Amino acid sequence: MPGEVERARGEFPIRNAVFRSSVHSYPRRVGCDDVSVVPPFAIPLATAGVVTGVLIGSTGVGGVLLVPFLIYALGFPVQGAVAVALWSYLWSGLLAIALYWRRGSIPGRPAAWLCGAAVPGALLGARALGIVPGVVVQALIAAVLVLGGLYTLRPPRAPREQHQLATGTLVLLGAITGFASALLGAGGAFLLVPLLVALGEPVLLAVGLGQSIQLPISAVASVANVAAGRVDWAAGWILAGSLAVGIAIGTPLAHGLSQRALRSLVAVAMLVAGVVTLLRVLRVL
Repeated sequence: MPGEVERARGEFPIRNAVFRSSVHSYPRRVGCDDVSVVPPFAIPLATAGVVTGVLIGSTGVGGVLLVPFLIYALGFPVQGAVAVALWSYLWSGLLAIALYWRRGSIPGRPAAWLCGAAVPGALLGARALGIVPGVVVQALIAAVLVLGGLYTLRPPRAPREQHQLATGTLVLLGAITGFASALLGAGGAFLLVPLLVALGEPVLLAVGLGQSIQLPISAVASVANVAAGRVDWAAGWILAGSLAVGIAIGTPLAHGLSQRALRSLVAVAMLVAGVVTLLRVLRVL
C-alpha cells in the first residue's frame, strides 16, 4: 500500500513541509556519525517537553498532551506520535519515580500491584495500536480527558490520608490503565490519577502512583513499537531529556501545593487537553 511504501522509505505522511521523519535522516542506532545533526523539530519539541514535564511532575497528567502536539504541530502520524511519547516516558519516568519515592509519595505495595497488572494490559494495548484507526485513538483520548477532568473537579467521595484500596481494585485499575495508555500514548497517570482521586485517594498519593505505573507501561509498549519500527529515535531522545528537566521542576510544586489546589490543577490540565484534542478530532471528521 502507498502508506506502507512511504514508511519503508523512512518518511511519514505529514501535514506540513517542515517536518520529515528522522528515521530517514538519522540512524536507528545511537552513536553513529551523523546523530550530531540537529533535526528541524528539535527546539519546539524540547520546549514542549519541558512544559509537559512540569505538568507531569506536578500533576502526573501532562504526558497526554504530547501526542496531540506531535501530530498537529510537528506532523507525526498517530502511531509514530504514540510510539515516540511512550519511548520518552520510559526514561523520564525513571527520574519521576526516583523523585516521588524519595519524598515518600509512592507506597510500595499498591504500586507493585498496579505495575504488575499494567504489563499484560500494555501488551494488549500496543498490539491494538496497529489495528485501531488514528482518529478513534484521538477521540478516546479526548473523551477520557474531558470526563476525567470533570469528575476530578467534584469533591472526593471520601478523602483519606492513607491508601485503603483492595488488591482486586488495584489489579483492575492497573490492567485498564496499561491497555489504555499503550493504545493512546500516555504514561498512565492521565487515567489512573483521576480514577484514584474519584475513589477517594489523596491527590498527592494518586499522582505518585501515576508516576510509578508509567514505567512498566512505556517499557512493554516500547518493545512492541521498536519491533514494529514506529519509534523516531531523534525525537524520542530529545523528548526524554527535555521531559526530565520539566519533571525535576514540577515535582517540588506538587509537594508544595495543598490537596485542593493540586486537585484543581489536575482537573484544569485534563480539561484543556481534552477540549483541544476533541476540537481537532471534530475538524478531521
